[in-house]
Amino acid sequence: MKVESWMIKDIFSIGYDAGIRDALVAMKKHSVRHLPVVENGQFLGLVTLGDLKQAIIASMIEQLKVSDVMIREPYTITRETSLEKAAEIIYEKRIGCLPVVEDEKIVGILTVNDILKAFIDIMGVLKGGSRIDVILKNVHGSFDEVVSIIEATGGYIISAGMTMNDEENIHHFRISGGDTAEIARELADTGYRGIKVID
Repeated sequence: MKVESWMIKDIFSIGYDAGIRDALVAMKKHSVRHLPVVENGQFLGLVTLGDLKQAIIASMIEQLKVSDVMIREPYTITRETSLEKAAEIIYEKRIGCLPVVEDEKIVGILTVNDILKAFIDIMGVLKGGSRIDVILKNVHGSFDEVVSIIEATGGYIISAGMTMNDEENIHHFRISGGDTAEIARELADTGYRGIKVID
């Protein structure tokens, strides 16, 4: 999946020579924590609420401009960047957002909240249903076998994921419908381990 499907396209920005107070007022007005700095349509940098709080003291608020505190070379992505890659950058660099930039113009912004929303949508967390965790057999076709068992007992798979660890990988199936107790019994009878049902 591409960033374009999840990024914020209706962007609030601020000018290079704007005052710090202007930035703070804009952030409060629009309920945002990040403001792209744009001049003559060109993306120049990023100012964040966290940076403003660290950089200023009350006596200096009237003297400083956005240009004094902005991040001049923030990490950026394009519309075509995968959501997974964007999430990796945000996690590894410990940042709160990624401006989406093309041809030196900002076309969107992707925040931690946007990535979390994407994860919730993809995993179907808010769609209700149940979750069945299971350790697959170490043979080809075991994933398909589990899917068949779930579907044969009336379950519909909303999403599937996996937690990786050093020893065994646990697969998570979010399902709607079906008898989860029967599914768990059938999986156990077929030789699967680590079965856990979360309704």
